[in-house]
Amino acid sequence: MDTTAINVRRRGGWFSIYHPRSRTKHRFPKLQYVAQSMPRQIPNYLRVHREETQASEPTRQEAYPGLSKISAALTDLTGFGLALREEPSIKKGKRMSQQHVTRGGKMSRLELHAHEGAQARTVDDAAMLENLGGLAGGLEFLLAEIDRLRVAIRQREAELATHIPVVAHPAVDHLADRLEAALASAVEVTGATAAGLYVLDDATSELKLRAAYNLPQSRLLDPPRPLEGSLADLEALSGNAVVLEDTKLLPHWPCPEDVPSAVCIPVATSTTPLGTLWVFADDSRDFSNRETNLLEIIAGKLAVDLERDQLIAERRTTQKLARQKNQIADRQRAQLPNVKPLVEGWDVSAWTQQGNEMGGDFHDWAVIEDGKLAIFVGDAMDDNFDAVMTSTSLATAVKANCRIAHTAEVMLDRVNRTFWAASAGDHFASLAYAIFDPMLGTMEAGSCGHVQGFAFKQNSVRPLWNNSWPLGSGPDVEPELASAMLQPGEVMALLSSGLIETLRELDGKNWQAKFCDLVVRHLDLPSDRILRAVQERLNRAVLSGSLDKTLVFVKRKEDN
Repeated sequence: MDTTAINVRRRGGWFSIYHPRSRTKHRFPKLQYVAQSMPRQIPNYLRVHREETQASEPTRQEAYPGLSKISAALTDLTGFGLALREEPSIKKGKRMSQQHVTRGGKMSRLELHAHEGAQARTVDDAAMLENLGGLAGGLEFLLAEIDRLRVAIRQREAELATHIPVVAHPAVDHLADRLEAALASAVEVTGATAAGLYVLDDATSELKLRAAYNLPQSRLLDPPRPLEGSLADLEALSGNAVVLEDTKLLPHWPCPEDVPSAVCIPVATSTTPLGTLWVFADDSRDFSNRETNLLEIIAGKLAVDLERDQLIAERRTTQKLARQKNQIADRQRAQLPNVKPLVEGWDVSAWTQQGNEMGGDFHDWAVIEDGKLAIFVGDAMDDNFDAVMTSTSLATAVKANCRIAHTAEVMLDRVNRTFWAASAGDHFASLAYAIFDPMLGTMEAGSCGHVQGFAFKQNSVRPLWNNSWPLGSGPDVEPELASAMLQPGEVMALLSSGLIETLRELDGKNWQAKFCDLVVRHLDLPSDRILRAVQERLNRAVLSGSLDKTLVFVKRKEDN
C-alpha cells in the first residue's frame, strides 16, 4: 500500500501527518517538531504538500455559457452553426453585425457557418437566411452587452475593494486595470494559471473576490466566502504565506478554486489587513522561496493601489464636504438681515459670527402689527450640521409666528410647541424675543435659555432676566419676561451664549462689568459704532476657542 505523507512547514519547524493507509506510525497526538533534523532551510511561510500526486485536468468554462448549446440547437434545426472568431473569416462565415464582442479584451465576431450539406438544403430559402442573419446579429449585440456589463461589474468590484463609489481620476488607469495587471504579473512570474484578489468586508467576517485574472467573469458575481473556516486565509492574514501543493489532500484547508495547487499571500498595509492574494496552478507543483517572495512584493503593490485609491476617495469626500459646508455657511450669512429696519426713531445694529464655517446663532427683525418692531436672537445648542438644522427650523418657526403672536410670552410658547413637536427630544435652543413700540418707546421682551439681555439707561444698567430652561426642554416652558421704557439715547443689548462665554474667557468673572462699562463709554454714539467698539475689543484678544457669537444693539434715537 502506498505511503502518503503531508508535511506542514511553519515558522519554527516541521511536523508530519501520515496518511491513514500507511503503515507508518501516526503522530497526530503530539505533532512532534523535528526542525533541527531537516536538511534544508525552513522558510517563513506555511507549506502544505503531498509527496505523490496525479495531475488533474482543470475544468474549463466557456466564455459565454450556453452559446454552444444555442449553436448546436441551431445546427440541428437549420444546418447552420454559430462561432466566435477573433479575426473575421473570409471563407464561409458571414459577418452579421457591426457590434464588437470583446471576449475578455480580444475583439471577436459572431459568425454564421454552414455545415456540410446545409447549403444544398437552404440556399434557395432567402427568407430563412435573412432570418438567421438577424438572429446571429441579435445574439452578437447581446454578447456585446454581456461584455459591457462584465466590464462594469469588474470596475465596481475593484472600487468596492476600497469602498470607492466612483472613479477617482478618469485620466489614470482604472483601479480594476491596475489590480488586474498586478494579478497578471503574479501569474507570469510563477508560471501559474490564474489569480484572484479577495478583500475583507468591514466586519472582517467575509472575503469577496474583487479582482481576477484568467478566472471566469462570473466569479465576480459569486457571494462572499466566510472567513470562518478558511484556514489558509486566516493563516495568511496572520502574516504567513500559505502554499498548497495539493488542494485535494486536506479538505479543511479549502481553496477558492477547484485547482490542483495554489498559494495564498496576505495583502495588508503596515497597520491594516486588507485581504488575500490567491494564485492558482493547473498542476500539482511547489512554489519556491523566490516565487513566494515575488508574490509578497506584488501583494504589497496591490495594498498600495487599494490604499492609494481609498485615500484619493477620502480626499474627494473631504473636499466635497468642505464645499458643502461653505455653501451652507454662505446660505446662513445670506439669511441674516443686511438692511436696518425702517422704523422712525430707532437705530438697530447686529452682528453674528459662527465659530466654524457654519453654526447655530442667528438674529433677525421684522415690522409687525401696528408698526411695532420685533427683534429676536436665536442660539442652537448643537454643533455643525445639527446646529444649522436646529437654527434654521427655529428661525422659520419665529418668522411664521411673529405676525400672529402679539406678546413675547405668547411667541415663546408657540415657538416652543412647534420646536418640541418637530424635535426628537435631544435638540435644544435659546431664544430671546423683544417687541418695541416706536411711538411710546416701550419694550416688552422674554427669553428661554441662555441669551442674555441688558438695558442701558441714562444712570443705570440692569440685566433683563436670568437664565432659564431652553426651548425643547418640554411641551411647556416658563420664559423669563422683562419690560422697560427706553428714553431717547438709551440702549438695549442682546448677547448669545457663545459671546458670553467668550467675554467670560476674556475678562473672567467681571465680564459683565467690563462689557457694560465699554458700552456706557460709547453710549452717545450710533449703535453701529457701539457694536464696532465691542468687535475691536474681541479682535485684540487672544482666545483659545472659537464659539458662535451674536450681538444686537437697539437704540432709541435722540430727539432732533
